[in-house]
Amino acid sequence: MKSTIAFCILACLPTIALAFTATTIASSLTRSSSSLNMAPRYDKKAERWSPSSDDESAAAGYDIWGSLLRQGPQPFFQRLVKPDDYDQAVLKFMAGDKVDRNTAQAEMDAYLRNPNDWAYTRMGGYKVDYLTINKKQVALTVVWSALILTLGARGVYCAQTGENFWAILGLTSKVAECVDYNACVFDVTD
Repeated sequence: MKSTIAFCILACLPTIALAFTATTIASSLTRSSSSLNMAPRYDKKAERWSPSSDDESAAAGYDIWGSLLRQGPQPFFQRLVKPDDYDQAVLKFMAGDKVDRNTAQAEMDAYLRNPNDWAYTRMGGYKVDYLTINKKQVALTVVWSALILTLGARGVYCAQTGENFWAILGLTSKVAECVDYNACVFDVTD
């Protein structure tokens, strides 16, 4: 029972941390149609997209940490677990929308973070700047994530040891008192 509670808390933390990330809507953002005179090519025999120049290769775009800073853990883990699938999706996006590598990666990261919002902004004609990193938002996200992770770790610790969750504030540290007054956050009695 205790390990199930701990697992559920840990599984929800990345999603909770995402609640504190946001994208910025830029009214004057224009699509960057850089000097892409040749788009990535699709090889029907191999069923793969391939860059037609060095400007379209994976090395030309931003790294995996850029995905984490821009859109959070979902695209980060997607790039970590399935780098080839991610690269193929970016190349396909580049060919379809005629954009540069960084713009395609930013759009793909936004899609992986929340496909519904990404599709809504595209269909609605909104211009969203997924490429620029908002430093203030990153700082706020780090602070809130640290707070959420600290509270989550405290909850897991209390679930495993039977200590009252609020004992850290000096309210009580005795399990019996916690159960008697019905003040426990987690019911750890079997």
